[in-house]
Amino acid sequence: MYCISDQQIDFILADLHRKGIQIEGLQSNLLDHICILIEENLEEDGDFEQFYFTTIKTFYQQELREIEEEALFLLQFQHHLRFSRNQFFLLLFTIFIGPFIAGDLLWLINSVDSNGWNLPFEIWGATVVYSLFPLLILLVLFLTPERQDPLIPKKSTILLGIKPFIKIIPARA
Repeated sequence: MYCISDQQIDFILADLHRKGIQIEGLQSNLLDHICILIEENLEEDGDFEQFYFTTIKTFYQQELREIEEEALFLLQFQHHLRFSRNQFFLLLFTIFIGPFIAGDLLWLINSVDSNGWNLPFEIWGATVVYSLFPLLILLVLFLTPERQDPLIPKKSTILLGIKPFIKIIPARA
């Protein structure tokens, strides 16, 4: 097991600061994770700097400051519900179409005893008419192809909260 020196810890902290990590709590958490990885995986006679630079690249896609940006984003929107695009449309379908279906199913369950499986037009016709418009809006929003710049792009994240009520975060390229 490798033992990290104080100079190496200072080197790691300086490198984290140089690469854009300014929040002290995030610096200490990253330092802790990096030190644990180095101590567990680096051989006693291994090259510390090479192993460090190889390890640090696994923490980000393009730049290390992405971690701080994501942390700040999560702090800003911590009281929001986070949905994938499919979850969001399922929620909208449940809210706008679900009551019609639930009302019809309840009517159907309650009418079995008296009339059998009689399906009057007044019940099912109103469901079709009143749920058709919200359903068409949901389908247009959901099925809009990427080439036509949809309101809610595929692989995006939707945040529901107070301010703002709905925030759409497009997927990173």
